[in-house]
Amino acid sequence: MNKSRNFLLFVSFILLCVLGLVVYKKYNQPEEIPLQNEQVITVDKPALAPVAKHGFSDGLPTPDSTITYKQDEFSMGPSTKYIYYIDINKDGTPDKITKTFVETGNAHSYYKYTIEIKKGEEYIDITPNNFTTINGEPCDLQQIQFSFVPQFRAKLIYRELGDSWLQPTVAKQKTFILNDTNWKTYDETELRPVCDVKELF
Repeated sequence: MNKSRNFLLFVSFILLCVLGLVVYKKYNQPEEIPLQNEQVITVDKPALAPVAKHGFSDGLPTPDSTITYKQDEFSMGPSTKYIYYIDINKDGTPDKITKTFVETGNAHSYYKYTIEIKKGEEYIDITPNNFTTINGEPCDLQQIQFSFVPQFRAKLIYRELGDSWLQPTVAKQKTFILNDTNWKTYDETELRPVCDVKELF
């Protein structure tokens, strides 16, 4: 009788310990604090940035990391951020290019590019002015394309808005070539009238 009672007490003690452990773990886990509605997506192979119509590519490789943002009720604001670590000034240290896709709540949107050179422990922003795209349906008013050989360069082609979004206007091209941490900028060159500037790359 005493053996049975002792066994039941032992089993009850074990069950009480297990229950106490479960309750402790449940109520003592550190709270995860969201970073300004940022949700980092971890993937084995980072998602490729979408390729635009006409097979156009901005020349950037597969991103090293991808961040998605929760949209507000109007589907406006940053949607996805692609981060690339590439040695663009050939000093043996990976620099950083950030490409952020921004929704505007309508048929138009844009990519914002940020280019940063790694110096010591810091990144120095060397992004030229107006380094965004202007995307629309079915025509884009401004696009940017990068190349890395023989030097890092960016080609920006844009046009002014006509009487309507779809009215072709004369496009212009500007080229930026990086020399160490300085940009050499070629003056604007007039191209031909187009609706979608992607046709000119």
